Amino acid sequence: MTEKRVFRSDAFVIRSFVAGIPFILMFGGLSHFAFAWLGNVSWAAPFVPVNESVWEHLKMSYWSTFLWFLFIFLFFGKNNRLSPSRWLLAGIVSMLFCPLLIVTGFYTLKGAFGIESLFTDGMLFFFGIISGQLLASRTYRYVDPRRIWLGTAAVLWLLFALAFVLFSFQPPALPLFLDTPTGSYGF
Repeated sequence: MTEKRVFRSDAFVIRSFVAGIPFILMFGGLSHFAFAWLGNVSWAAPFVPVNESVWEHLKMSYWSTFLWFLFIFLFFGKNNRLSPSRWLLAGIVSMLFCPLLIVTGFYTLKGAFGIESLFTDGMLFFFGIISGQLLASRTYRYVDPRRIWLGTAAVLWLLFALAFVLFSFQPPALPLFLDTPTGSYGF
């Protein structure tokens, strides 16, 4: 691969991660209302929030990020010479980092400072998406995707996806899954 092609691909990668931020924010934000818009159909539950619990709101970033990475790879990956293994690893890093930041931030603000508001929730989502995309960009460009990393990332992605399915229908009675407005769990 020539220097020119590497530079073009690298520039495309950076633009993709930056362009992903508004897409994920908008699509994730809209997904907050999708369950009601779809008439509370059970097949949508693993993919969109079904109540106001912290857990359910993690779906907003997780699946929106998944769709962004899948879209870019399928429609632009070949022409821009994206490395499938690097792209997969970067995408999974972004999908997992944002929920981790949201949960950590939410419980730190709530537990340590007694702060809980729609504004802080929105800012956690915003900073989670930006941080996830920046971390994914660095992962793509600088981390050698060895089999152990890819395997671990793929297993974590699969476990999260399965957890969204399982806990949408049978959430444990833990604070993370509590729908605070109704005091219930699930839908």
